[in-house]
Amino acid sequence: MITTELIRREAIRIARLAGDRIRELRENNQYEESLKDGYELVTTADLISNDLIKTEISKIFPDHNFVSEEDNVQKEMSIQNPTWIIDPIDGTVGYANNQYQVAVSIAFAVENEVRVGVVYNPFLDEMFYAYKNFGAFLNNKLIKVKDVDNLRECVIGTGFPHKRDNIRDVIVLLENILPKVRDIRRLGSPALDICWVACGRMQGFYEGKLHPWDVAAAKLIAIEAGAKTGYYGQRIIVPDCLNGNSIIVSSPGVFDEFQKVLSK
Repeated sequence: MITTELIRREAIRIARLAGDRIRELRENNQYEESLKDGYELVTTADLISNDLIKTEISKIFPDHNFVSEEDNVQKEMSIQNPTWIIDPIDGTVGYANNQYQVAVSIAFAVENEVRVGVVYNPFLDEMFYAYKNFGAFLNNKLIKVKDVDNLRECVIGTGFPHKRDNIRDVIVLLENILPKVRDIRRLGSPALDICWVACGRMQGFYEGKLHPWDVAAAKLIAIEAGAKTGYYGQRIIVPDCLNGNSIIVSSPGVFDEFQKVLSK
């Protein structure tokens, strides 16, 4: 019988397998780099991780669908049927530069909602996970967002687009938000940025034009940890749990103020 608990256990197991593999590939310098679409870095480790994850899932759940960053042809963005949303390496630029803020992100969705989310950083051995209505965890310990009610006390995460055709928009947002907060961070992995909000290391995160595989797992983890989510700009037409366009994730006490500043 397929249960949420089985899905969670397998997602954690497979994320760890993939994380161990990409760590091994980097430690032994056994990967190559190239550009996808002429501007976005991709490595052979991304592709190896992607194949490993899909193969392991298909052994147990052969009828399930996939939405993955590294699939050349994306299926229709529907998660009515059982679907796994995968980012085999979130933070590829950091990965290729021997940095530690790198993650494997795996989410499971059905009936248009994400039920399980796992984000694993193999370089720090940090396993974030959640399943709907059962809380969020880091290495098996329950996590919660930090309780804050003043934006000036907050450390905020963000990211910058690979395609640099809207630099002015990015700068305007930074100009609006930086004077209103304690500091800004950029980990280079949206999934980890959001998980850091979930465990209280940051109190907010925003970014435009993220994809479903960037946010599907981490968004559930943040919500289960007590975060509030929403948007500051134009949304795209996908299920809300997959929507990463102009996304905001924050501690509830500062959400309204945070959204107001970003929406100016």
